[in-house]
Amino acid sequence: MQNKITKLKITFLSNFPFLAFLSFSFILLLIPFHSAAAEDTTIYKNGMYCFTMLDAAKKEVKLIGIENSDTRKELNLPDKVILHETEYTVAEIDISWRYYQNEAYLSFYNSVENLIIAENFTGTYKNTMYAFPNLRTVQFEGNLPPKSIDIRVSNRHKYLDILFLVPKGTEDAYRNIIDFKMDSYVWSDLYEFPIPLTPTIASEESETIEYGCFQIDGIVYQVIQSAKDQVGKVQIVTLTKMHEASYLALPKIVKNNGYSYELTKLCTFSLVGSKATTIIVPDTVTEMQSSVFSKRVELLFLSKNCKTIPNNVITDENDESNLIFVSVPEGVTTIKENAFHDFNINQGSIILPTTIKSIGKNAVTGFKLVTFLNKKPIQNITAAIKQGTTVKVPTSSVSAYKKVIGKKGTVVAAKDVVKATKLTVNKSSIAMAPSKSYALKASLTKGSNETIFWLSTNPEILTVSDKGVIQAKSVGIAYAIAYTRTSGLHQAVEVTVN
Repeated sequence: MQNKITKLKITFLSNFPFLAFLSFSFILLLIPFHSAAAEDTTIYKNGMYCFTMLDAAKKEVKLIGIENSDTRKELNLPDKVILHETEYTVAEIDISWRYYQNEAYLSFYNSVENLIIAENFTGTYKNTMYAFPNLRTVQFEGNLPPKSIDIRVSNRHKYLDILFLVPKGTEDAYRNIIDFKMDSYVWSDLYEFPIPLTPTIASEESETIEYGCFQIDGIVYQVIQSAKDQVGKVQIVTLTKMHEASYLALPKIVKNNGYSYELTKLCTFSLVGSKATTIIVPDTVTEMQSSVFSKRVELLFLSKNCKTIPNNVITDENDESNLIFVSVPEGVTTIKENAFHDFNINQGSIILPTTIKSIGKNAVTGFKLVTFLNKKPIQNITAAIKQGTTVKVPTSSVSAYKKVIGKKGTVVAAKDVVKATKLTVNKSSIAMAPSKSYALKASLTKGSNETIFWLSTNPEILTVSDKGVIQAKSVGIAYAIAYTRTSGLHQAVEVTVN
């Protein structure tokens, strides 16, 4: 122990000159440095408006804050200001957090819904959404647009898309200089990212305005095809916050402000904030980007019209997943490299339909059991699975698959399945008391020999047996899911434990 202490002393003393230099340098940084070029941080006030000097020679100032405790829905921002009997031009608007986070002014900043920018403002307009979290419209009165408009909205704001009101005939000019983005934060810093938005611009307010971005039930949708002349298209870009429901059936059609849209795309990280253990992707979805879902999902039903399953469907910093089963319907043709890659704790299974034509390296290495319905082995199938995988194939194809897979996996015959076309459960919702049980009854199309599987979306609230018997555990809402694997049918029973 004494030797260790001695070594530490020697190390510190040998580095002392360098440490002293660093300390002296740090002290110098704390001493104010006066120069003719130093920034003027003096705050100048005119009524409730606060400014700093940008260029005294050019008589240009920056609006940095508003000191006001009264509430109001509408607020005018000036283009000119008189300071010490001299007129200055407001060349920049950039509200500092020191004002809008001041408790004395919170009610004022939260009350403002409409901003009016004076006619002769042609400077730089920087983000005001964080200053005014309930902002609904920004009205620019000048025929000549500002130098630049930079707007950032948070996915947690009340209004995700604000309306830019501009003089008639100047819509395109304003559109070209507006940089509009949404800062999305849901789960952790790893999934924090800016989402480019298309600004909604009009020359007057109207009840029929089509907004480019909106949220419904905590899901944020972005318009990718207008619905003015027909049913439009939207994509899911993020959530407003952690989505608590344990079951998530995404909608085929969403409506906003009188317009209807098909859900056609799921974007990167869009559902990582969902706590759902069962997720249903509707058949309207034709495209999925990588890293859409989190490791929480256990049961995943994909769209038949999304022909390509991208790489890294599940995202997690530890490469973990709770997947039990993934339903890949007939119609899907391609599974990209690393789509369902090595997961540390996954013991799930996947059934690949006859329409699969291409499969990438390590595409399904996250599964213990992989079933191929194709009678002929797909090219690169060996590289797609991990060592020791159990591979189920049609009985007549066992020999062909064994030749291709060799010792990398165990090839066994799958039973001949007569697919069901309908799955029926006797209840869609029930209410129970803790410690009580209820037996659900489910049936398939006559003649089908498929197995009905059961899953609880939250075992802390309820469990469900292989025969559909629900056991209530604690107060809350969860779902008992009945599903088939080969046909991919599913029914959810909402269970409220009172």
